Amino acid sequence: MKRNNLIAGLTLTAGLAAGGIGGALLGIPGVSGAQTDTTTPPTEQPAPPIPGPGGGNCHRGPGLEAAATALNVSVDDLRTQLRDGKTIAAVAKEKGVDVQKVIDAMVADATQRTDQAVKDGKLTAEQAAQRKQNLVAKITKMVNEGRPQRGAGAPPDAPPAN
Repeated sequence: MKRNNLIAGLTLTAGLAAGGIGGALLGIPGVSGAQTDTTTPPTEQPAPPIPGPGGGNCHRGPGLEAAATALNVSVDDLRTQLRDGKTIAAVAKEKGVDVQKVIDAMVADATQRTDQAVKDGKLTAEQAAQRKQNLVAKITKMVNEGRPQRGAGAPPDAPPAN
């Protein structure tokens, strides 16, 4: 019984982590679990973004920024292509960019942001290590397959990835 509970817990944790990575990379707060403060008066500066899994800034999608830079396109253009059902790998192929270059840029960005969150006291070293675990595999999957489908870490109102 304990073993089944442990396996179920690990499966749930892995699913949540994958969904969080997807949200952080694509800048979709609902997927990453990040929330914005809607009560901030307009005269005040908004609260600094909370790093998402992998260190991603959930408000602007830094993983997406890194991918867009590697692809030599704007973030808005890349986001539009992703919403149209393309994967980052498909965009890279169209642009004649090596997919591994995009993956490396996104991993470096996520690693840098996670390290900065530790320095800023927003994450512990243990939390950072957990977020970095399997980062290359998670980002590679995201680049090649797109964000998670509904029911696999995406919010119920999220449009299908394909």
